[in-house]
Amino acid sequence: MTSKWQVKRLLHGIRAIVGGQGPPVILIPGWPQTAEAFSDIFEPLSQQHQFFALDPPGLGDSPPSLNGYDTAYVSKIMAEAIHDILEEESKYHLIGHDVGGWIAYSWAAQFQSRIKSLSILDASVPGFLPKFEFPLSNQTNLRLWQFSFNALPELPEILTQGRERELLSWFFNLKTYADGFPGDKFERYIQAYSRPGAMSRGFEYYRAFEASAKQNLEFAKMPLDIPVLALGGAGSVGSGMIQLVQNFARNVSGGAIDECGHFLPEEQPAAVANRLLEFLEAN
Repeated sequence: MTSKWQVKRLLHGIRAIVGGQGPPVILIPGWPQTAEAFSDIFEPLSQQHQFFALDPPGLGDSPPSLNGYDTAYVSKIMAEAIHDILEEESKYHLIGHDVGGWIAYSWAAQFQSRIKSLSILDASVPGFLPKFEFPLSNQTNLRLWQFSFNALPELPEILTQGRERELLSWFFNLKTYADGFPGDKFERYIQAYSRPGAMSRGFEYYRAFEASAKQNLEFAKMPLDIPVLALGGAGSVGSGMIQLVQNFARNVSGGAIDECGHFLPEEQPAAVANRLLEFLEAN
């Protein structure tokens, strides 16, 4: 990350990387990442927009949540932090990847009047996953193992403490289209998740998955009317993101990013930036 971007501390201690000028865009990363996950698209976004890349509560350099990790609560805290610094009633675009996509949907469902558009990148939003039969196929198990493992009480901490590098190395290699991951990004994530309690706070988002799913099914009774872009890596969820998002939004477009796994903004930043900027410009 270059020095041209500012790091700010917002309401509730939320850490934000801020840059650019123009209509505001909010970026929310997933697990096990930080706001730097979007750093390769900061430059193109900044040409037309002011961006705010946020560390969700308990992840990166934002402090732990004070009242749980269900996405209705977490998104409310993050929305308050953004509304506190934007002009009253000003509208913004919302973009979330992975767990950030979970948060972004709940945020949009609660504050739709403030949001111009929503983009969800390769995220299995709680409440809308297809029903699976057990035992899972090997392919499905490789894609979704973390939903079961991370949600277990105590065991994830027992097995991963002191072995964060080994876990994250395996995880990123598994979920990228091509082996390997940008070294500077990877080291940033290792640093962030090797801190005391950091892995536990990430696991808590998965332990709250069932609560978040129940909240989302209630929200979905009033589908979103704002434009929604649903993108998936061709080697991951792919164009299936469109069908998932149609469960809770009426105006959905999107598709697959070629030669890409789960980590869209890092694996294919140019393609992702182009799709996002086209969508933001249209809305």
